[in-house]
Amino acid sequence: MTDVITDRFSANDSFASAPLPAGTAATGEAIEGEVLAKRYQIRSLLSSGGFGVTFLARNVYLPGQPLCIVKKLAPIATEPKLIERAYKQFDLEALSLSRLGTHAQVPCLLDYFRLGTEVYLIQEYIPGLVLNQAVGKQGAFPEVAVEQFLTQMLHLLEYIHSHQLIHRDIKPENIILCQTDRRFVLLDFGAVEDIDPARSTRQNAARSAIGTPRFAPPEQLAGRAVYASDLYALGMTCIYLLTGREPSHFETDPRTCELMWAQQIDVSEGLREIINKTIELSLADRYHSATQVLTALENRATRAKLRTYLDQKYAVSHATRVGSSSYPAVVHWALGIDR
Repeated sequence: MTDVITDRFSANDSFASAPLPAGTAATGEAIEGEVLAKRYQIRSLLSSGGFGVTFLARNVYLPGQPLCIVKKLAPIATEPKLIERAYKQFDLEALSLSRLGTHAQVPCLLDYFRLGTEVYLIQEYIPGLVLNQAVGKQGAFPEVAVEQFLTQMLHLLEYIHSHQLIHRDIKPENIILCQTDRRFVLLDFGAVEDIDPARSTRQNAARSAIGTPRFAPPEQLAGRAVYASDLYALGMTCIYLLTGREPSHFETDPRTCELMWAQQIDVSEGLREIINKTIELSLADRYHSATQVLTALENRATRAKLRTYLDQKYAVSHATRVGSSSYPAVVHWALGIDR
C-alpha cells in the first residue's frame, strides 16, 4: 500500500539503508564528493522522493570529519501551491527540530541554510537499523523488548507533545535502533504539525491527509490529527514488532472492526489490552495522551510485582486465594479479584 504523502518533502528515510552506486546523481545535481556550504561533503544518496532527497555526508570542517545527514528540498511538482506547501513544511520541520533541541531520541538539528533557490537541512547521523530492517534481519521482537520500546517511545511522545507538535508519521521505517546504546530514535519530522495557536492557525499542510495508511488512524487520514493519532501509530508499530507482520495483513472482526492480531502469538493479556486501547478507531475509546499509556504500563508492572510477592509469601495457588476475604484490599486488587 502506498503512502498518502500530499505535503511533505521526502520519502521514507533509512539512515542505515544501502547507498546508491558511487556517482549516482540526485535530481541531476548533487553527486558523491560535492561539498555544500564549504563543509558538507556528499558521500552517498540514501533516499529520494517526490519532495526531496537525503544524503549521507561528512562535515569536513570539523575535526574527525563526522558523518551527518543532508536533506535537500527538491520537489518534482510543478504546481505552485504544492511547491509553496513543500517549502513551508520543510521550514516547519527545521523549526520543530530546533524547538525540540537536544534529546537522545531525536536527531539533533545541525544546520539549515539556502544556496540560491535550494534549501538544505543538516542533522545528526544515527548509526543503526530502522525497525523494519531489524525485524527483517532478526525476526519479531520478544514481548519484553516491545514493552521497553513502547516505554521509551511514550516518554519521547510526552516530550514532543509537550511542545505542541504531532509527528504524524510514526512507523517502523521512521524509528532507528541505535547500534551504540540500543536507544530508539524517531526520524523524519517532515510530516510534523504544530498545533500551538500562538504559532499556527492549524493551516500546516492545509490540514490535509498525510501519513501512512497502514499505520495512521482514520482521523489523521481525514486531515484532523490529534495527539492520540501518534499513539495509534505507535500501537500499530508495536503490533508489527511483536508479529513481524504489517497491520494490513491481519483480518478484522466483522462485528467490532477490531484488528485480530494477537490470536496466533504468545503475548500477555495486559500488554495486549494496552496495545488494543491505543489502536481503537474511536478517539473516545483510545488513550488520549502518552502519560495515560505510561500509567497503564506502570500499573501493570506493579500488579505483576505484587502478584509475584504474594505467590512467594503465601506459597499457594491463585485458585486457593480466589474468594478469600481475609486478605487486605490491596491483595485482592493486585490479584485482580473482584470482591
